Amino acid sequence: MRRLQYLAFAAATLFLTPAVQAADMPPVLRASAPTVEPAASGGWYLRGDIGLGTQRARDWHYNPNPPLGITDTTYQHSLSSTMFIGAGIGYAFNSWFRVDGTLEYRSGGRFIGRDVLSGPGGAYENVLHSNMSSVVALLNGYIDLGTWWGITPYVGAGVGYAWNRLSPTFDTGVVVGVGASSGMINAGTMGNFAWALMAGLAWDVTPSTKIELGYRYMQTGHFRSGAPCPLCTTAVVNYQVRNVNAHDLRIGLRYAFGGGPAAAPIVARY
Repeated sequence: MRRLQYLAFAAATLFLTPAVQAADMPPVLRASAPTVEPAASGGWYLRGDIGLGTQRARDWHYNPNPPLGITDTTYQHSLSSTMFIGAGIGYAFNSWFRVDGTLEYRSGGRFIGRDVLSGPGGAYENVLHSNMSSVVALLNGYIDLGTWWGITPYVGAGVGYAWNRLSPTFDTGVVVGVGASSGMINAGTMGNFAWALMAGLAWDVTPSTKIELGYRYMQTGHFRSGAPCPLCTTAVVNYQVRNVNAHDLRIGLRYAFGGGPAAAPIVARY
């Protein structure tokens, strides 16, 4: 019986000793996992872009139309691709919204137009060759859609103004029953409202430098030749290439400065 009492007393001692020691020790503060506050992103940046665009136009025609008493007209046309280079300055308000103003020069586009005209005086056919260029100023806004592995997709839109120029046009023509004729039509410049829609990806090369690869749809408006047409009477004021738009692929570089992304402190919560 005494052996059982000794065994019970020993077991109770072993069980209670750690609890008594723990009660005598000061409490231990256990830290939760540290949390990082989102980094603030904002500030001024510079940008530069180069790219290539395919161009299309709704139509082209003489203005006023039809010229020279023509009663029946058929118009055909084609536009070549254009190259562009641009630069701008912008401001990021936070990690998801930014705006910039850009100025770009577009060149290398070529217009080829063909018309078949008929009327009381006979039938005429003309082929026009001219070069196209533009200077486009845009105010753009972008929404950045989050960053994964250093890559940020974005969407954007822009509005502005385009100065469109047609170079002097070489006009080769045929008058049915008479023969060929040719001449030059004066160069002309025309200003238009312009707008654009954009989407793309930005890659963080460094905390302050990003490379962009993007697509842009741009509407640059109308192009117009000079007046009058030396081959015609003053009834033909000019010809117009109307509603020109472009599908652009562009590569850009952005550099942030003066208050760019700020490092956020690591805060340990207990």
